[in-house]
Amino acid sequence: MSPYRSHIPSLLSALLFTVGALTFFSVALLMAVTSLGTVLAGEDIGGQQTIIMTVSAFQALILTGAAFVSIQRFRQSSFAEKDSSFSVSAWQVVSSFILTGFALIVGYWVVQSEIANWLLLPILTLPAVVLPLFVLLGFGIRGLPLGTRWQSWNSFGLAMTLAPFILVFLELFALLFIAVIVVVVLMSQPGLETKILQLSAQMESLDPQSRAAQDLIAPYLLKPGVIITALLYFAMIVPMLEELLKPLGVWFFARRLTSPAQGFALGALSGSAYGLIETLGVSGQTADWSTLLLSRIGTGALHITTSALMGAAIVYAIRERRYLRLLVTYALSVSLHGLWNTLAIFFAFATISEYFELEHPLRAWALPLNIGMAVFAVILCGILVWSNRRIKSTLPLPIVDEPLSLEKELP
Repeated sequence: MSPYRSHIPSLLSALLFTVGALTFFSVALLMAVTSLGTVLAGEDIGGQQTIIMTVSAFQALILTGAAFVSIQRFRQSSFAEKDSSFSVSAWQVVSSFILTGFALIVGYWVVQSEIANWLLLPILTLPAVVLPLFVLLGFGIRGLPLGTRWQSWNSFGLAMTLAPFILVFLELFALLFIAVIVVVVLMSQPGLETKILQLSAQMESLDPQSRAAQDLIAPYLLKPGVIITALLYFAMIVPMLEELLKPLGVWFFARRLTSPAQGFALGALSGSAYGLIETLGVSGQTADWSTLLLSRIGTGALHITTSALMGAAIVYAIRERRYLRLLVTYALSVSLHGLWNTLAIFFAFATISEYFELEHPLRAWALPLNIGMAVFAVILCGILVWSNRRIKSTLPLPIVDEPLSLEKELP
């Protein structure tokens, strides 16, 4: 029998991560060529292009590392079987907070002044995104076993590749299903159909990106039906799908993990990876760059916390058949995610009503909702730290060998 027969999963993961790395490298190369063409044409380079180029190259490097570890596991190298370790010291926490704040403040100034944003924003994006996740992950897995390098790198890589890939298709399918229902409802009401046709006729004579077009559409965005549909999708369907699939690596490794504590740690690692790729994916929105990345810190806390809780529950269910615990934890994770998205949705609609100066009940709630999201982010961090301590207490205490005494007791 071939010695590599039992390591087919490591080969498949290496291929998956390699394809992912090549995809991100291709995007980075495309953005680089596009930026060069913009310079040669005598035009200004947009910050969005260079940000996408930088973050794509960064993600490609991470997946290259994950592919390397998987190849080492396939080759049965001892390197892949060594224990992973991750810890964050007090000075790293403080310096990360300082550097993150510095990056966000400088980034805000760069966006406002429009001074070399194509050069400075990509440099500032990585620390503004990575350092908060680094600290949150450190709080989440402090003192917990991660397992082998292959398990930790695969969990991280799967949350950056296969999990988002599956989720995109499922969420698009759900969105299409909702869109079909909305169309059927609209077609069944002749009055609404007439209004839509009138709106379409008005839009044909306007530039879709003009303020006039925005003013025309904005009142319809604040209709109760639109808000309810957004809540149904973003606060219910999306959390139900994401909380199930983010800790994909834990589902794969559950039978090989030594304890629910290890599932908690790998779940937190998966949540940080998912939060990383999600935040880097939207970091090219330069208009509200600082505000966006600041709010994404709370989203990172959400992903790490809920995925860590799910990781422990998955191991409890598969190894100890505690299925009720898994269902309760899943419901809790979906509820936390749904509450966060609900606050974000209401804040988005409040912002729309404020920007277009439209009378709407949510308009006066923009600031309270913003404060509510900040408080909720702190609560999520508290849940993460408390859960870490509780799951850590389930680990067996280290055995301390008593020194042997060769002296005999005197009579």
